[in-house]
Amino acid sequence: MILENSTEEWFLLLGFYEYPHLQVVLFLSFLLLYFLCLLENAFLIIIICCNVNLHTPMYFFLCNLSILDICLTTLIVPKLLLTFLGLGSISFMQCLIQMHFYITLQCLDYFLLSVMSFDRYVAICNPLHYNVILNKKICVLLAGVSWFLSIIDPIPVTYVISRFPFCTYREMDHFFCDLMPLLKISCGDISKVMTIIFSEGVILGFVSFILILSSYGSIFVVIIRMKTAVAKHRAFSTCSAHLTVIMMLYLSLVCVYIIPISDDHSNQKKAVGLLNTVLIPIVNPVLYSFRNKDVKCGIQKLLKGKVKILQNQP
Repeated sequence: MILENSTEEWFLLLGFYEYPHLQVVLFLSFLLLYFLCLLENAFLIIIICCNVNLHTPMYFFLCNLSILDICLTTLIVPKLLLTFLGLGSISFMQCLIQMHFYITLQCLDYFLLSVMSFDRYVAICNPLHYNVILNKKICVLLAGVSWFLSIIDPIPVTYVISRFPFCTYREMDHFFCDLMPLLKISCGDISKVMTIIFSEGVILGFVSFILILSSYGSIFVVIIRMKTAVAKHRAFSTCSAHLTVIMMLYLSLVCVYIIPISDDHSNQKKAVGLLNTVLIPIVNPVLYSFRNKDVKCGIQKLLKGKVKILQNQP
């Protein structure tokens, strides 16, 4: 039987039902990871905002990335925690909103990674003109365009899915309203929406990949031409964290949307989902910043400033 869409329709997110004896452990683990992600990224934003020495293009884009990570985990994890409490039901409208903003934040991730690769290209290949090319206005423009394009990108997909009929079988074997699990329980013709997804995915992924590839191709050429090993190591170290995150993100893209995963291996989809929504947002601040000397100096200055304030209080 087919049911027409309305805001009163409800779906059931199954979450990690495969582990009935670990529900409490998993709940506490994800709650801890959620708070850790919020703490790390919020702390990084505060450090960047409070330290004038970190008011550079690279840290400006890192600040945007931290905001993205906070939004992403807050969009997904609270509902995931509710599934452990037997509250996995979600209305069609809530599901649609969650899917829309998840796609938005994923698109923004690709845009920001592309912009950050351009930042590294200018810093290594054209360091003398770094502050001229990536001035404040250009940085704000690049970030603004990235956010704007990411917000409008999923609108066609969201609109088409909002018109879909869904079957009486409303259980999604996932912990959030991802695109593919939602299409799986639809009873309409998904060829149109799959065409839109493929077209937008190819355009976004291809353009992002070409920008990143061309930037790092030029960077590697410059690094190879450097005369000293110290200079090569220093240049490569500024790119290693960015490359690590790029590889993780594109690997997850390949696993979810390119390599078909059968229903018997739905745990693989959930694992990739956790990588995108929980693990990468936690790892990002560590990879990008907390191992960085400038950020460590910023933390020390921030702590010293607080100590002085406390000492001066009566």
